[in-house]
Amino acid sequence: MLRRVSAITAIALLSASCGKDQNNPFGPLNASRAPSSQAAIAFVSGAWAADPGEPRELLAVNSDGSTLERLTGCTQAAQPCDVVQFAFAPNRNQIAAVRSTPKAQDGASTLYFMDLARSVEKQLFSQKRASVVDWSADGSFLIYVSPGTTTSAVDDLWLCQKDGSQDQNLTNTTAIRERSVRIDPSASTAAFERIDETGVGRIYLFQETPITSGPATGPVLPNTPFVVGADADPAFSPTASELVFRRLTGIGNGGLGTWDLLAVKLDGSGLRTVAEGPVYRGAPDWGKDGIVFVETDAAAGESRLVVVQPDGSGRKVVRTEASGFRMGAPRWIPAAN
Repeated sequence: MLRRVSAITAIALLSASCGKDQNNPFGPLNASRAPSSQAAIAFVSGAWAADPGEPRELLAVNSDGSTLERLTGCTQAAQPCDVVQFAFAPNRNQIAAVRSTPKAQDGASTLYFMDLARSVEKQLFSQKRASVVDWSADGSFLIYVSPGTTTSAVDDLWLCQKDGSQDQNLTNTTAIRERSVRIDPSASTAAFERIDETGVGRIYLFQETPITSGPATGPVLPNTPFVVGADADPAFSPTASELVFRRLTGIGNGGLGTWDLLAVKLDGSGLRTVAEGPVYRGAPDWGKDGIVFVETDAAAGESRLVVVQPDGSGRKVVRTEASGFRMGAPRWIPAAN
């Protein structure tokens, strides 16, 4: 029987520990904007600049790839930032963002609340790294990934309010890494990537229910925690009846590895391939109009923002950029009210 995130949320609300000091005011965010009513897909990219190599901002496009919008402008701030990953609030005007700074060391990123419509922001934790965040569809809480409080300091799942208050470690494991978390549409459970002591990554439902269980089949992808056969980055279907995730199939492609996308029911049955072939595919997102992801072809030197239907049909390339712009982390934007 699944242990529900809602129960953990209730526990968290009874024990209020804090993120950053709640008396700190929101700081100014340089020139941000909420997405237009037509914008459908958001992603990070340095393509706001003419040449590759610049930090990533949050961009958005319509579902057909038209009308590119730049939603953040923090590269122009006194302390420029590099947007790594994000999650929208249900109101589509606010985001929780994992941000780093230009030329920072890998993994040197932390969590921010950003109100795009008001151009204000708040760093939620002043001395705490974060790598992934998701915002519950009911707007009630955030779940994010950060090193735990144990001496081994491996990745754990954490829960907090949008202002960083009531911060709780949900897993606090010493040898297991919990990563890439997503909350289901009813805010009652979560799916995540779990890497055990052997280095094998699999998809789990909170708290310890395995969804995928196939053995690893090959070598380690250099400079990553993944072995060939590992599963990563789950996302729920709009009905919360299935998950889409990616599986490492090879270590080539310019060091990025090759990844297939697969879908599976929550009981582990019905496994099927959604997208396959010798390119890198990043973390997917599943919305009412299909599954969106970024694929990068190292040989061609380009990245593509792609939408496919859940059965793998109807492939549509929404946008193409040079790979140096580092397009990634696409999410469907919540529908405008």
